[in-house]
Amino acid sequence: MAIKKGICKNYGECDIADTKPPVIQEADSTNFVCEECGSPLTEYKESTGPNGGNKLKIILASIAGLAVVGGGGAYFLSSGDTTPQPEQVKLTKSVSELNVGQADTLQAMVTPNEATAQLEWTSSDSSIVSVEDGVVKALTEGKAQISVQVTGAEGLTDVCTYTVTKKEEEEEQKGKTEKKGRGEKTSTDINLGYASYQGDTKNGKPHGNGTLMFKSRHLIPGTKDSYAEAGEQVIGAFRDGEINMGTLYQKNGNRVVVKHK
Repeated sequence: MAIKKGICKNYGECDIADTKPPVIQEADSTNFVCEECGSPLTEYKESTGPNGGNKLKIILASIAGLAVVGGGGAYFLSSGDTTPQPEQVKLTKSVSELNVGQADTLQAMVTPNEATAQLEWTSSDSSIVSVEDGVVKALTEGKAQISVQVTGAEGLTDVCTYTVTKKEEEEEQKGKTEKKGRGEKTSTDINLGYASYQGDTKNGKPHGNGTLMFKSRHLIPGTKDSYAEAGEQVIGAFRDGEINMGTLYQKNGNRVVVKHK
């Protein structure tokens, strides 16, 4: 009767097969089965070849990825994490400009695409620009850098430099011009020929508070029969080029209230 050595691989159905490390059994060559479950054994032989050691190491390596599951089956488990590691992180831009109060969104791309990573965002001067999850906000004038880094990987980082300025003076002037074009009230001087006007205007006419300085005798606009002499002035409230209510300052020192007709 010849005795051979073997290993049971009936995972999930045999207590010996489920033992770790695998148990080497000895059985009659005419009945070469597992003593626990009766399934055929896989023969085990000592090996002293060029690789050294014994065949058990090879067998252990081949079954290291097997895990027993209920129901009599088995599946292979990964012997290690095969998820690609991040190799680079890159921002969509390296420089940018913002006005105070504006916001921007930075996007970071991690390569390879299959890699997963957590990102850390920081500002070199949070009083100038702040950042949260890539959303950048401009707070005051100045220059600062926004950095992104892969968590736990010191060398994987990228930066974008932000320059923050106040709103352009040209834009403010443009806004004033647009308001004037829409007929909104502005303060200016107007030469009416018979008089000069200084004060609020609308559509090129006295409108609002102002002063009318007469150059010659003329009917005060908006009145029925009130005249002003050269050198006299009317101070008051105007509407669409005519006096609404005001005071005529005469050369003799008298003051006369004038109203719209």
